[in-house]
Amino acid sequence: MSVSRERTEVARSVEQTRIRSFTDDLGQTWLVTERPFSEYDRRTGSSLIFSSELAVRRVRDYPRDWFALSDSDLASLSWRV
Repeated sequence: MSVSRERTEVARSVEQTRIRSFTDDLGQTWLVTERPFSEYDRRTGSSLIFSSELAVRRVRDYPRDWFALSDSDLASLSWRV
């Protein structure tokens, strides 16, 4: 694969990744990213990945408008199994 093609694919994947941060009630800052399932996963779709200094959580079932949720609603969503 050529260098320019690699850069194009990386740029395309970054453009499609939605990222948001919020601070929960305990003062912990979370970074939330929407990522496609791994190629090794039998399921198709996307997950929300919540990451902080202390934990990482994955939510597979989430509303399409997750990006517009309040910080409190997003924190609650992070606990969804």
